[in-house]
Order: sequence, then C-alpha cells, then structure tokens
Amino acid sequence: MKVKIEVYGFLRNLLGSNSAEVEVREGSSLREVLTKALTSFPVLKDAIEENGEVRSYFILFVNGVDYQLVGGYSYIVKSGDSIQVLPISHGGLVNTLERYLEEINSVRIFSCLVSRDLAERILSYVDFVSDECVAQVLPKKHYYGSQYAALVAYLTLRAMKLGINVSKKKSLEYLLYYFGDRQISNVLRMLKEEKTEEYVAIYACTGTAAGSPKNVFSEIVASCSNKPEDMKRPPDDALRKLVLGVLTLLS
Repeated sequence: MKVKIEVYGFLRNLLGSNSAEVEVREGSSLREVLTKALTSFPVLKDAIEENGEVRSYFILFVNGVDYQLVGGYSYIVKSGDSIQVLPISHGGLVNTLERYLEEINSVRIFSCLVSRDLAERILSYVDFVSDECVAQVLPKKHYYGSQYAALVAYLTLRAMKLGINVSKKKSLEYLLYYFGDRQISNVLRMLKEEKTEEYVAIYACTGTAAGSPKNVFSEIVASCSNKPEDMKRPPDDALRKLVLGVLTLLS
C-alpha cells in the first residue's frame, strides 16, 4: 500500500517537493513507514533517525493529528493515510514560530455570557466589526476558553489576509476553524440543532484594533460583567480538529 509523507519548512528544499509516497506492506507501523521513508529518501536523515523516530525539534502528525494521540510509533498505518513532519528549529522556522506566537498573544479576547434573546439580537452585528477583529456567538457548551478562542481568531484573520478562507464572511470562517469543519452547511446545521438558553458572545481583535470602531456587538461584550468560566484545556477532539487549521497556515 502507499502512504503519503508531507514535509514542511526546509525539508521541502531537501526533498525537492512538498510530499512523497512510500510503498509499505499492509499492517506496517508508523515506525516502519518512517524507516522506509528514510531508506527511500535519504535526504530525510535530518528529520528521521535510523530507528524510525523523528529527531528532536520536529513535530509528527498522522492525518493532521499528533501521532501520540493515535498510538505513537506503534500506530498501524492504513492505506490513504498521510504523515506530516514539521521542523520547529531549523532553517529560520523558530523565528517564524516566535512571530506567530507574538501575533497570537496580541489577540485580545472579550467574552460575555448572554441569553438566547440577546444572542439572536447581536448576531446581526457580527459582520460589522473592523478588519482586524472577528465576532461570533456560540452555545455555552462549545466555549472552550479564551486561549482557544484567541487562536481561532488568529487563524481566521490570518486566513482572510492570505486569501485561503472558505467563507467570505469572517464570522463564518471563525466557525469553520473553531469546529474544524470546512463545510459551512455542516457547522450551521449543528448550531441550528442546539437547544440552549445560554450563549457566549466572543469579540476578538489583533493589536490595538479592539478600541475602534465601536459597534453594538463590541460595546455589549466589552462592558459585560457576566463572564464565562475559562476552560484550562479544550477537549482533545476540538484540539485535533484545530490542528488542521494550524497546518494550513504553516504549509
């Protein structure tokens, strides 16, 4: 069977391509696939050790999911799987990641617990925020904390700037990254089926953009005294889906 190996950063220059395929037997482990990749493409020695493990300062994913979450190097690879290898320290990528972290940390998050009636009213204002801001309203059960909301806001605003957005509306693009689903109809259907009286209004901006221009949404959220409880760690399933958005921006 064939397995796709996707590489990022300076590894692309070494390989001369964004990806390569390796032929392995059915039932091969992730370790065996990486060993075969190293044999087939010796230039990957900077990333893969002879024992089939990635070297320090590299990140390994299987189908966009951290390899440790699917079973580690013992994971049995299936036909059609894709493996991603990302450098995090070579070729200047550290500076790039540091810049990303600085930009993410510059995102200011305002959130507020609101009733269904208020949520329905302010939803009409989510697309009237400045270019450096994004706004949305979510059922309380799907609020995964300010850090998660900030990262999603960064991915959304960055995607809009790079032109890799699926939706023309930032509010919808935010939902796609938030729930890790690139089909707008799927996300809207799921939210429509939610039955709850508690919502969280989210208003996120980069840099100093949070201050202006003022609008109904931003004023309600920024002056809110009924704050939602911050979640220390988002659900693993949400994080796995969000990884795909991060990979898109790093590619």
